[in-house]
Amino acid sequence: MSISNIEKQKKEIPLLLYPPLIEAIFELHWELETDKQSGRMRDPTYPMMYGRLYERLKKNFPYTEDLPANQVHPEASPYVVRHRIRKEKMGYPLIQVGPGIATVNMAGAYSWTDFSTQILTLIETLTEVAALNFKKCELRYFNGVRVEQDSPLSFLLEKMHIKLELDSDLPEPNGVNLALSYPLQNPKGNLGLNVHLGQMNSNPAYLFQTQVISLGEWVPNDSSGFIPWLVGAHDALTKSFHSLCKGPLMDKFCGGT
Repeated sequence: MSISNIEKQKKEIPLLLYPPLIEAIFELHWELETDKQSGRMRDPTYPMMYGRLYERLKKNFPYTEDLPANQVHPEASPYVVRHRIRKEKMGYPLIQVGPGIATVNMAGAYSWTDFSTQILTLIETLTEVAALNFKKCELRYFNGVRVEQDSPLSFLLEKMHIKLELDSDLPEPNGVNLALSYPLQNPKGNLGLNVHLGQMNSNPAYLFQTQVISLGEWVPNDSSGFIPWLVGAHDALTKSFHSLCKGPLMDKFCGGT
């Protein structure tokens, strides 16, 4: 199962020999029941759904891991992943599952074709093992870029095309945390951008996340409906990444100096 024969890029994406990707994540939520007396939310399909899911996927994802949240009662930790299954021990891709939530995570040797195929496989398997009403879906990318100059604001302007102006009486900041959100029409939802000044390998770096989120009726409910959603979300995220990193950074990612 793949969307590579459906997706058509308007222009060829350059090969990134040195991609800044830290992790790519697809996250899916489904509706839970609310107990009228306690007010707690519960997933009536859990944990049986997780067992059935693993039985279907264990041929390709044989390694299992219980996460710390598994020590807490499921009704006390809705929408928190509790289990992880991996294709390779301690490697990627991996799938995480909990009450009302499932994710697909990829890092390292990233491929959009492989990533989207794993996403669609997860969705198809979930709909086979349980009757779920999906209520939120999200595709997000975490990237990291070293800050190779003294002024973090100058780096934002010159390398990432983000202009922040401060009064001349204020000193250069040693911390930056920027969050922006834009409405999207394809797919219906919101495009988010978060930029945070932190560290990567003990060096100053901008850690930035781009994400597409859809809620409620804008969330598809089967794998065929998710194909156009994934195509649109990936296209929006690709364009935002290229807009942020065009110029010297993109040249560097592609192998330039």
